[in-house]
Amino acid sequence: MRKITCFILCLITAGLMTGCNEGDGPKTRIAVQTTGVRDVIESQMAKEDGITEPATPEITATPTPDPLADYSAESLGAGGVDYDLTVLGSDMVYAEVYNMMVFPKEYMGKTIKVSGTFTVFYDEAYGKYHFACFVADAAACCQQGIEFILDGDKTYPSDYPQEGAEIVITGVFGTYEEDGNTYWALTNAGIG
Repeated sequence: MRKITCFILCLITAGLMTGCNEGDGPKTRIAVQTTGVRDVIESQMAKEDGITEPATPEITATPTPDPLADYSAESLGAGGVDYDLTVLGSDMVYAEVYNMMVFPKEYMGKTIKVSGTFTVFYDEAYGKYHFACFVADAAACCQQGIEFILDGDKTYPSDYPQEGAEIVITGVFGTYEEDGNTYWALTNAGIG
């Protein structure tokens, strides 16, 4: 009797585990939802209006505009400035300054406006100061600097801000030669 009871319990358990499986292949108890909220609302509205078959909504493919598709810092410039980086977020400013270092020919002769931290480097070999505006990414883990040369006959430290100060520099992206090497910098620059 015990064997028969175990056998019947096994059959019942197996039947419960497989469920009602009609047709070929495995089935799932989870129904796939093929109608959306809009479809249900339209169906209910159609019933109230006495329409038996709700109209099939037209599906139109309206492309979502990509905010970066037409990005160019140049298009953001104003007042004689070709690239106004002061209006960009920290990641975009960092990326644009990095681009200037990697693709300098695209920026040659363009007026650039950028804000960042004033940094000074003294080159002992040439007895010369170099000045840069450093920008950091949003996480402040990476920095990229852009060297600048002030317009006119300026002397350091009297004509420059204190090192580490936040500054806004506007200058023309160009080059200068030193010891047979070419360097990029914002030339004819002004602080302000």
